[in-house]
Order: sequence, then structure tokens, then C-alpha cells
Amino acid sequence: MPSTDTRISIGLEQGADGFLWAHPLGLMGCAAVGVTAEAAVAAFWAELLEWLRFVASAGGKVPPPGAELELAVDEWIETDAKVGEGESTAFFAAEVAALSDKEIVRAMWLLGCLRGSLMKAVHAIPRRETEAALETPAEGGWTVRQVLEELARAQWWTLSRLGATPMAGAPDSTLARLDTAMALVVRHMDHLDHLEPMRLELDGEEWTPRKVLRRLLWLEWTLGRSAARALEAVAGTER
Repeated sequence: MPSTDTRISIGLEQGADGFLWAHPLGLMGCAAVGVTAEAAVAAFWAELLEWLRFVASAGGKVPPPGAELELAVDEWIETDAKVGEGESTAFFAAEVAALSDKEIVRAMWLLGCLRGSLMKAVHAIPRRETEAALETPAEGGWTVRQVLEELARAQWWTLSRLGATPMAGAPDSTLARLDTAMALVVRHMDHLDHLEPMRLELDGEEWTPRKVLRRLLWLEWTLGRSAARALEAVAGTER
């Protein structure tokens, strides 16, 4: 279950375009962009509060009401990413550390909760109307279908940074491909203990199991939430 620590360690990624990402240096799923360091930290604070509400609603442990949270910038790096366009290539010194069994279990629990929230929104749409609902506009000018396709693709691509094989014979259905990608995540994470020594550089970007797991949580939180919000709006108008 998520930690109840009140000190939140974050790393700032300053892209080539001057924008900054604020990333958690633990395995939390939220991150945020700003035009300055102060703006990025402020945006991260807002994301953090929403994240904690989600975790609490899923039954996870969060700091008690009234607890004073501290955001601590422990690393600040520069990358060639176009951060303002959503890119990120950050690799922080904190991501070299091996994952503990507790962290892996916690991360997989969070991934399950996030995917459960997404699928709840999907199943709120009558089956006969699902395909039409997938064409609903979502954030960023994409449709829900495009968001879910990107989530499945990005999950596999992220796993491939640690040697996962492609989604061979991936089904044609968007939702089935999403299930296949998550099955790959679960299967690969079951063997994560064998990957602890890995630190790879691929296409100029460094990867470790800790970074991969951070990115998987981030993808599920951002893309899954975008799709779920659009579907929830559709379900709300139909009631």
C-alpha cells in the first residue's frame, strides 16, 4: 500500500524548450509541467492532491487530514526533451536504487487500482454503444480510442526498455490490446527481481527497473484518467 510519508521527494527535468517537469522520485504516478520551477512545483502540488484523493478512495493509506506535506526538490537535471509538448527523457540518480519487494507490490497494486478505475468507466457505457463512445473527444484533441491505443503502445514500449518482447499477435480490438499490454506488464513485473542489476542506455536514454515502473504508473495515471473522464462524461449525459 502507498506510504504515509509526508516528505515528497521530487526531481525537476528542464527540457531544451525551457519548460520543466516535476517528477516524483518515489514510485508515485503523478507528474506536472510548468514554465518555471516554481510553476512546475505548484502544478505538481495540485496533481499530488488529486493523486492522494484517488489512492484514499481506492482504500490505500495516505497522510491523515491536516498533515503538513513537504515537497522537496532533491534533483534538478537538464534534458533535450520538448517538455512543453509532453516529452520526457529524465533519468534521476535516485532511479539507480534497486526496487524492494514492498515497492513492487505497492506499484502493482496501484496499477491495478488505476486500471480498475478506467475499466469501470468503460463498463458504464452500454456494450452496444462502446465502439461509438471510443470516438468521444478526450484531452489533447485525441479521441478516447486514440488515448487507449497510445496507452497500450506506450506500456509495451516502456517494458521493451528492459527487454520485453513485442505484443506478438496483438488483437485488433482496442480494449483487447489494452488488456494484452497490461498482461505483459504483470508478467514482466513478476520477474522484476531478475532485472535489478540492469541499467541500460537505449537511443541516448538511460533506463532501470525503477524508472520503468515510474513511467508505467505515470502512463496509467495520465492517459487512463484522460480516457476515463471522457467516458464518464458520456455516461453522465446518457443517464
